[in-house]
Amino acid sequence: MGQHHPGECSCPECRTRARLAAPTLYGFIGRRAGEPETAQQVFAWCPWCANWHRHGDRTNQPGDVLHRSPHCATGTPGPYEETGYLIAVTNIPLSEVWGQMRRSSDAQRLAIGDGRVTPAIERLRAQLLPILRPQHHGGRT
Repeated sequence: MGQHHPGECSCPECRTRARLAAPTLYGFIGRRAGEPETAQQVFAWCPWCANWHRHGDRTNQPGDVLHRSPHCATGTPGPYEETGYLIAVTNIPLSEVWGQMRRSSDAQRLAIGDGRVTPAIERLRAQLLPILRPQHHGGRT
């Protein structure tokens, strides 16, 4: 047998190891403007690519914790590739946070994928979800 590595192997042991090492992001239930009610899912802010990721389904509820793989549109693996991340679903609707986060542009996502980090990308990555208290961000103020 070959070596097992979280993110590369899908055996139960590696999946458990990945979940134990995964960081936690906050999830918000909602849908994008113009989408039907059936499109409601869980959205999580990804601080790596500075964009929203859609996960889960209409059955997810506040209090659920989901383990998911990232799908950053950067073309290069980010820090969550090996372990994925946990999404702690909040009772805060997506509509309360969606427009408050500055998302990366296509050009910025290409730069991230190429390993280039500009001051603008650093500022995007440093954004805190405005509706949560500093202690919810791991003590950042």
